[in-house]
Amino acid sequence: MKTLFAIFLLLGTTLLANDKIPVRIQAIAQMLTATQRMKLLDLLNKGRDDSLRSMPGVGKTRLEAIKKARPFNDITEVTQVPGVGEETFIDLVKHAKAGFPKKVAE
Repeated sequence: MKTLFAIFLLLGTTLLANDKIPVRIQAIAQMLTATQRMKLLDLLNKGRDDSLRSMPGVGKTRLEAIKKARPFNDITEVTQVPGVGEETFIDLVKHAKAGFPKKVAE
């Protein structure tokens, strides 16, 4: 019984250690439709500089960090990029829900 408990404890710890994405971020991502998630993931992985910069909170520094962190398997992984936290992720989700509008020229 002790061996079984030790194995369960070890496996549980491993699973928790590999789950780096907070539940809150995962819940925010669930606000998108499957199509919106796919489009955002495609943009994060393949988007040109101008397309990425059209997203809220993405300037030159975050743009380079996102490109360096590619490829992403899921949109939530972008929160592991330095400078992209929960607030930026919320903005990206809102941007996707709005249909990926272009920034107005300043």
